[in-house]
Amino acid sequence: MDNVSAAFKIKELKDKLLYSLLVISSICLVTLVPVPAVNNPQLRDLLASWGDLGILMNVTSVGGFASGSVILLGIYPFLAASILMQILTLVVPKLRNLAQLGDAGTKVIAKITRIATIVMCVIMGGLCAYGIRDAFIPTLNFWVAIVIAGLAISAGAAAIAWGCEILNTKGLGNGISLILFAGCARYIPGVLVKVFTKSAEKFGIPLAVVFTVLGVILSIALITFMVFVTMGERKVKILFRKMTSGMKQFGVPNQVIPIHITQAGVMPVVYSLTIVSFPAVITAMLNPGSTDPMILSVTDVTHNVLYFILFLMFMVLFVYIFSIMQFNPVDVANEIRNYGGYIQGVKAGKLTSEYLFKLYMNMIIIGAVYLTLLCAVPMGLSLIPGLGKIWFAGLSFVILAGCITEVLMILANGIKTHEEGEKQKNKRYKSAGRNFR
Repeated sequence: MDNVSAAFKIKELKDKLLYSLLVISSICLVTLVPVPAVNNPQLRDLLASWGDLGILMNVTSVGGFASGSVILLGIYPFLAASILMQILTLVVPKLRNLAQLGDAGTKVIAKITRIATIVMCVIMGGLCAYGIRDAFIPTLNFWVAIVIAGLAISAGAAAIAWGCEILNTKGLGNGISLILFAGCARYIPGVLVKVFTKSAEKFGIPLAVVFTVLGVILSIALITFMVFVTMGERKVKILFRKMTSGMKQFGVPNQVIPIHITQAGVMPVVYSLTIVSFPAVITAMLNPGSTDPMILSVTDVTHNVLYFILFLMFMVLFVYIFSIMQFNPVDVANEIRNYGGYIQGVKAGKLTSEYLFKLYMNMIIIGAVYLTLLCAVPMGLSLIPGLGKIWFAGLSFVILAGCITEVLMILANGIKTHEEGEKQKNKRYKSAGRNFR
């Protein structure tokens, strides 16, 4: 909370916070815009047949899926396109070389990702329009209705992807996390209402109030604990040699390299969930309201052991990939040596890079185990008949805690950068004052 209050005192951070709130609020308002050429109540009933898969889609669309909005696909096409580009960047040599060119290469890859997102929006929008054909207004021609609905859904998905881009460039950053946070936050009040109503039916209103309040307190405590653990870090102290001239010392001040437990943040969970659920989403679009046992086995993401195993495998893989992309021990070791720095007890150069690599890999393993346990426990419990809803409750806590951690880190870095800038200004003013005298 200190970081949030301090951020509002810094104009740049305050503008980013307010801009992010404006974008997310705008997305929430768009969830009220219905899909044209469709009977909306009938569409909502049709989408409700998606079951637990619909909960996932509802979060990615900030509630737009359940309301039958034009953004019912949410950021799902954007996520699918981003994952595809991440994989292609690792596999295709030309894209891998582009990624290593710095900002210029990153801009080219971002442009390709935008094109891939539009293509994915059109494909998934068309499939979704076909999937909701039973809700078309009867007086409209079938092909006219499917084109109108398909274009509207595709445009809605492209718009929310654009919102992600705006959050990345002009907002706090990591638009995917912020939108998922908003989706989870909108989902929680509905869960609390259900807890209250079901408790009231069984135990009466006084006990229902107690259970609901306890649920809120436990949820806040769990999220706080997860944020605390996620922000845990191992600090590597970097010492720099000083030169003495008379009574003064010159040189780079000693610094610290923070290595977090979950360096990759919440993205491994999001990407893994997207990949694993993709076949189920496409199958649900092509076979709306189907009672075929084979189709139901594909679309049931909460009681499928195969989905559970694949999710954990992909999550561990993405934890490693994202962590390696964010930290290169060789580059860090070379930079430390070039500036005359060293880690106490470790020789500069190759031994420093080996030390950092070993330390970083240990932190990756701890982070992977931590995330796996957080996701595996609720997903494992969801395999028990009658406990299917628990899987998303657990994952929503992971997403909420991860997003809160990322926002707090962004604010902390912004405050630190501002304070360092102010110190440099004060030094220049003092120096100018001495020269003037």
